[in-house]
Amino acid sequence: PFRLTERSPVLFFSQFGMQMVRCSLAFATVLPLVLAKEAPASAMLRGSTPATRSLSDLPSCAGKPNFQLAQSAWCGQQQEPVACFKDTDSSNPIWDCHLQTDGWCTLGGLACAWPLKGDQLEPQPAPPPPPEVPQPAEEPTRFVTWNLYVFTLAGRIHPVVDELMRMQPEIAAIPEMWHEKHAILDRLNQVSGNVYAFATGGSTEQFNDADILFRADKWEHIASDLVPFSAGRAVNWAALRRKSDGYTLIAAGTHPLCCQGDYVVMEAVDFVIRTLSGVQGQHPYPIVLMGDLNTGYYQPSQQLLRLGQMDAFGRRWQIPMTFTDAWAELHPGNPDPSTINNDPVRLDYVYFQKTPISVGQSIVQSQIWPRAAGSDHRAVSGDIVLR
Repeated sequence: PFRLTERSPVLFFSQFGMQMVRCSLAFATVLPLVLAKEAPASAMLRGSTPATRSLSDLPSCAGKPNFQLAQSAWCGQQQEPVACFKDTDSSNPIWDCHLQTDGWCTLGGLACAWPLKGDQLEPQPAPPPPPEVPQPAEEPTRFVTWNLYVFTLAGRIHPVVDELMRMQPEIAAIPEMWHEKHAILDRLNQVSGNVYAFATGGSTEQFNDADILFRADKWEHIASDLVPFSAGRAVNWAALRRKSDGYTLIAAGTHPLCCQGDYVVMEAVDFVIRTLSGVQGQHPYPIVLMGDLNTGYYQPSQQLLRLGQMDAFGRRWQIPMTFTDAWAELHPGNPDPSTINNDPVRLDYVYFQKTPISVGQSIVQSQIWPRAAGSDHRAVSGDIVLR
């Protein structure tokens, strides 16, 4: 404190001035920056570039940090020409809104020209469409048929499973397998991580048939059965639904009598297809027919499957559906290669239904695998994109 005397006017004003400066600085810490209506015209906006002298010199607010939020919330339907934007990492990112050209920005703010068009907000250009993300190619499903050759099969469980793991079927038909089925499945799930199952419908160990094997981690078993026809032979079928998208099909397998000529096979094919037609009446899904059919590609029974009708053995045969041979579709110049020993004939087939219900439109691969694991047959596979 000091005492005012006539002899200390300079001291009075000097100390009084210092007190005023301190008060001004203290006030500034409480109310950072306000609009200075009395500021000279050349002092535009605090925080703006010193060279700024007119509205046209200011950058547009559009595209500045948090502009969309300022437009929709902080500044609303602003009609004034100026706002002050803040960086997103600012301690106070909220914009200063509704400013005239002589307004000041609060601490950290930078002036920008609010987008106006007459008395309306300037419409912002629509954001560019996101780049197209290529859709992953649809994965084909592999179907396999492999006659295991029942003799000595009990001593070949491990090599058989090794070969199945090499082929990686999603769905397969396995002829000539009797009580060994359980040992094969146990070993298969030991090495695959417990992902395979056999369709359980029907007395599959009592007939010479073609059991349906499927990936239980990918397919759900809906229904299955076995229907015998002659000489201890039968047709297996299983309705399976894919877990990823609900696609449903009927997988079928059969093994007609061997070595009696194509007439016996023709009768078997006629019975099998009429049986599957009845199944399809209850389960309206496309059919994949697989198996050791014990006859060659050019024989009438196989032409019947491909064409739906055939004149042979003194009569006209007709069935209510047609099929595409997976191997022949992709190898038209060699449709009848050997699939048993070195005999010049093909016995094993993967057929995809074509009419009246189509399994799919794109067979992408088909293989005849080398003989392996002690079987006299070569496995045949067909890979198709299911639709």
